[in-house]
Amino acid sequence: MFRIIRVQTFWSIKIKLYRHLVVSLISILLVACAGAGGVMTNNTESASKLNTAMLTDFPLPKDSRVLNDNSLILGEGEAWVGRLELYSPLSPSDTVAFFVERYPQVGWTLLSSIKSKHSMLVFMNAKKSMTVEIAEGSALSMASKITMTVSPINTNPPAVKKK
Repeated sequence: MFRIIRVQTFWSIKIKLYRHLVVSLISILLVACAGAGGVMTNNTESASKLNTAMLTDFPLPKDSRVLNDNSLILGEGEAWVGRLELYSPLSPSDTVAFFVERYPQVGWTLLSSIKSKHSMLVFMNAKKSMTVEIAEGSALSMASKITMTVSPINTNPPAVKKK
C-alpha cells in the first residue's frame, strides 16, 4: 500500500509541474506581447527617427509609425522616391484633413481626392508626384494606415514615333 501512494504522489507532482510550466509559458507570452505594444514594434520605426532631410517636404501626422517591411525607399535626402507605409493615430477622416491642410503649406498642389472608406489623394510639386492612400488601421494597430507613393516627374518625356 505504501508503494501505491508513492506512485500516485509521483504522478500528481509531475502533473502539477507540467501545469505550472504551461501556465508560466502562457504568462510569459502574454506579458511579452503586451510589453511590446501590440503588433507594431518589431518592424516599425517612429517617423521622428527618419532622416529629417528626407521628410522636409513630407510632414507626417504626429506619433506616426513607419512600417519598415512594407516600405521601399530609393535614393536619399530630398531626392528619395518610393513607397512609405505607416500607421497614424489619427482617424482616417482626420488624416485626410491633415494632408489636405498641411501639404499645400510645403509646396504641394492637390490634384485630386477621393474620400471614402479607402481615401486617395494625389499631390504634385515641381519635382515629384505623390499618391496618398488612407484606410482604416487594423484592430491591433493605430487608427489609420497610410501608403505614400512618391515618384519623380519626368520633365523630358520620350518622343513619340509615328508609324
